[in-house]
Amino acid sequence: MVDFTLTPRDQYLVDIAREDALIARQYARYYDLRENELEPEQLPGMQDRPDPFALLKADHSGTSGPVLTEALLFLEHAEVRARRSRSGLGDKIVNYAGTPEQVARWGKKLLSIAMTEPGAGSDPSMIRGTARKDPATGEWILNGEKIYCSAFGAADGAVALLRGAPDEKGVRPFEAFVVEKGTPGLTELGQVHKMGIRSWDTADFVMQDCRVPAINRLDVDFKKFMFVFNGTRPMIAAFGLKFARNLLDMTKEKLVEAGTPLTYDKGRSTRSAIEDRLISLEALLEAATLTVLHCKWAEQIGGTTTGATMVEAAMAKAHGGKAARRVTQECLEMLGPQALTEEFLAEKWFRDARIMDIFEGAGEVNRLIIARSILGYSNKELN
Repeated sequence: MVDFTLTPRDQYLVDIAREDALIARQYARYYDLRENELEPEQLPGMQDRPDPFALLKADHSGTSGPVLTEALLFLEHAEVRARRSRSGLGDKIVNYAGTPEQVARWGKKLLSIAMTEPGAGSDPSMIRGTARKDPATGEWILNGEKIYCSAFGAADGAVALLRGAPDEKGVRPFEAFVVEKGTPGLTELGQVHKMGIRSWDTADFVMQDCRVPAINRLDVDFKKFMFVFNGTRPMIAAFGLKFARNLLDMTKEKLVEAGTPLTYDKGRSTRSAIEDRLISLEALLEAATLTVLHCKWAEQIGGTTTGATMVEAAMAKAHGGKAARRVTQECLEMLGPQALTEEFLAEKWFRDARIMDIFEGAGEVNRLIIARSILGYSNKELN
């Protein structure tokens, strides 16, 4: 029999994360209306509170494991980050793929990941940014525009994915470079105006004849570059499921206020249509949550660089992203006019959840990854 009971240590950390989320919720509307203003290193009220992520990192004994318990904490994600992270996707790539010298230089810096370009949304093959080596100096000359770079506003720089010079077959290989802020030729374009997750640090930048030394080039191909998403895609799904959980809880509360509490001991023939609908959405949310946790369990056993973990991550992201969209959409319909006023956070949660099915691999892309694995097709055969 499978036991889903949390360990006492798990429960302790989850309770802290849940309390942090409730405190941070007080600032949700403020940062929703001020998307150019980055949150502080930690929100007011957090100074004297323990950081559950730091506690887990320092000592994971007694937990379900460092990866799985971290996923439980992410499932309690707040609308506004209680504490700003000092780690990005870019520095993760440096730490698993960089040389010892590169890790020493940038492994502890906050580096964003810069892949998306105008006209190249979820299709990396459309990347047009270029990297050209200057034989006279040994430097690389980078050109291109990068958009929707998470955490770039507060970051020390980014790991940018570009196209190198064509080989003998005319194929332009992918090249990855660490580009630090302050490098001549790098121009920051500021925060992106977004429909949802407006407190999420998302910035654009341009590289125009931006010169970086040879040490800044990372020895990663496209496959190695994409390994980082095997660990983060389930977490993006977890964020979306948290928004969906918030909206579902609000819908149930409003049902109680209207004199119709949701009960589970009735037969289907005696339940109302709205009760049936809510129970169905709860089941969907729980199923998606278990998909995320199963993926992180697999990652804890096999790491993020295996094909199995890649497929599990795609399943968690595809299922979680779709579930978040459906739950928030239907709850909004059930709430009616209450869902549209800024007095409540319902419409914000709905807006926030939408992107969780798109970025770090849109649902369609993840379903392709799953289908290729099941059917044994290559990227070229099924794209």
